Amino acid sequence: MQKIYKMAEIDKKRIITAGLVGGTIFAIVVILFDYFFERGFSWLRLVFYFVFGVLMYGFLTYRNFKKHNKNNR
Repeated sequence: MQKIYKMAEIDKKRIITAGLVGGTIFAIVVILFDYFFERGFSWLRLVFYFVFGVLMYGFLTYRNFKKHNKNNR
């Protein structure tokens, strides 16, 4: 007899949203640390932090979904 499990699906919209929100918060926090330590403001650095944060948070969210799917099998 075949069992049917209800697994959490990997939702691309949630991954993208989590990546954008996490990347934005990460970029703001790092820029604030740069301001407090008087390193100055750079648009290039801000863009790098934002892109890096979006990619990392998106990857971590994706990995979390895959891990959750694997545990439900």
